[in-house]
Amino acid sequence: MICITNENETVNQIGFGKNRIESLSDCIFAFAMTLLVIGIEVPYDINGFTPALVMSTLQELYPDFVHYVIAFLLIAALWVIHHMQFHKIHYVDHNLLWMTIGSLLFVALIPFSTDLIGDFPTNPICAFIFELNLLITSALFYLQWRYATANRHLIDPSMSDGTIRTGKQRAAVIPVLSAAGTVLAVAGIPWSTLVYLFAPLVFLILHLYGPKLPGGSWGF
Repeated sequence: MICITNENETVNQIGFGKNRIESLSDCIFAFAMTLLVIGIEVPYDINGFTPALVMSTLQELYPDFVHYVIAFLLIAALWVIHHMQFHKIHYVDHNLLWMTIGSLLFVALIPFSTDLIGDFPTNPICAFIFELNLLITSALFYLQWRYATANRHLIDPSMSDGTIRTGKQRAAVIPVLSAAGTVLAVAGIPWSTLVYLFAPLVFLILHLYGPKLPGGSWGF
C-alpha cells in the first residue's frame, strides 16, 4: 500500500502507485499499434511481380490499409484518453487496477479484429466483431474514469465538476460511435466501420464548444 503524509502529518492508506500500470499500458498500446501492420500481407508470387500485378495487389489490399489507419488512430485516441485520465488519477485501487487490465485485454485484441475486417470489409459479422471489440474497450475506459472520479476518491478532491464532466464527454465519443457502428453492422450495412471517420469531427466540436478548463483541456 502507498502511504502519504499530509501537512498535519496524518497518514492515510489510499491505494497503489500508478507507475507500474501506466508502464504496462504503454507497452500494450505500443505493441497493439505495431501489430496492426502485420495484418497487411503482400502475397508471394513465384513468377515475380509485374506492374499490372502490383497495381492489382494494391487494389486488393486497399481495405486492409483503410482499416489499418482507422484502427491505428482509434488506438492512439484511446491511449490519449487513458494518458489524460491517469494524469488526473493520483492512486489506483484493486478495482481500478483490474478494470485497466480488463481494458488492455481488449486493446491487445484490436489487431486481430482489424485483420478480420480488413480481409472481409463488407461482411457484417466481421464488422460486428471489430466494432464490438472497440465498443467494449472504449466503454471500459469510460467506466474507469467514472469509477475513479466517483466521490473523488482516486483523484484530487478539489478537481472541478467541469473537469470531470469534460473527461466523461471525451471518453464517451468512441463508445457512442462504436455502438452506432455495431447497429449498422447488425443491420447488414457494408463498410459500417466508416462511422469512425466522424471521430475527429466530434472531438473537434467538443474541443471548440466544450467548457474551457484552466491549465489545458482534454481536447485532442
